[in-house]
Amino acid sequence: MLVFAAFWGLVAGTWALRGGLDAWRGRRGEDWALDLIGLLVQGAAIPALEVTLVLSALRWVAPAWEGALALPAWAAFLLNFVLVDYLYYWNHRALHTRALWPVHAVHHGADRMDVLVTARNTLWSPLLIVYLWVNGLCLYVLADVTAFALGAAVTAALDLWRHSTLGPCPGTAAYRVVGALLVTPHDHAWHHASDDTRHNFGANLKLWDVLHGTWRSPTRAPVLGVADGLPFWRRLLLPLPEKR
Repeated sequence: MLVFAAFWGLVAGTWALRGGLDAWRGRRGEDWALDLIGLLVQGAAIPALEVTLVLSALRWVAPAWEGALALPAWAAFLLNFVLVDYLYYWNHRALHTRALWPVHAVHHGADRMDVLVTARNTLWSPLLIVYLWVNGLCLYVLADVTAFALGAAVTAALDLWRHSTLGPCPGTAAYRVVGALLVTPHDHAWHHASDDTRHNFGANLKLWDVLHGTWRSPTRAPVLGVADGLPFWRRLLLPLPEKR
């Protein structure tokens, strides 16, 4: 429910605060289709796979692990919000290597920051994201999954927000407070810059980029989007050509 509320809240906020129809004017039909299919996959198919694939497999290979790990609620929340976030940082960096970039590049094809492009991917590339496998494992081994699931929901809501245009502007007090800890939409826009996709890999926390030297401080509005020139079906189903 938190993720659902975050999505529609961001859509409503974009409509009300960013010019209504102007926020989506110029979108091509295939962009709408690609993004809405991606949101359906991320919002429905991936959670279903966690239950039907990951949990079922674990019940078969490691039945004694189910519910075996008891953690206090705060630790279970931080397990997701911090530790899984750190794993995702490295997972995201791996997707920008020469070997994996072709299957991730479609996510960088959008020429604007937009909550709808959060899940823009080929149909199968979410299988390469650690959330599916690590979240499924943790949900299996934890005795009480409530706080961990809350952390996953907050992470998903922040992912939607990070791709929107509703974050605080650099130089404001709100940006200094929020941006001291979290990756804001303006920060993440630099990751989608057409001329530089090797910075700001973090999801929830800015800390990982700062620690590993991949942080780039936003100084202006970047030009967004990595052009591919491919037809819709190829962007949806197949890897992109090896091109940076």
